[in-house]
Amino acid sequence: MEGLEVAFIALTFGSNQHNVPLAAAAALVAVALVASAGFAIRAPLARVPENTLKFVVGVMLTGFGIFWAGEGAGAQWPGADTALLVIIPVIALLALGLTALLHRTSPPLEVIP
Repeated sequence: MEGLEVAFIALTFGSNQHNVPLAAAAALVAVALVASAGFAIRAPLARVPENTLKFVVGVMLTGFGIFWAGEGAGAQWPGADTALLVIIPVIALLALGLTALLHRTSPPLEVIP
């Protein structure tokens, strides 16, 4: 799925530059690289707890989303792209803190048979 996403991005950039053949070749290479990487790391990723993986992906998506939304609104990030090195850890710390707070204050769920 990620390879297909990368292919769409490459084709979009290529069509904006009026060079679709080069973009199509880059998209094919991108799909092959992402598929190869996914195949290579499937065993270690299978050992990562699913909720942990979802948490990390959520933090990354939120961080990139905030960054790109700011850029789309015309914001100039201090340090340009390196601002992500601050944004993502701040979001991770905030999310971990809120998760700990919710875990501590919420009553246990009652299972109804």
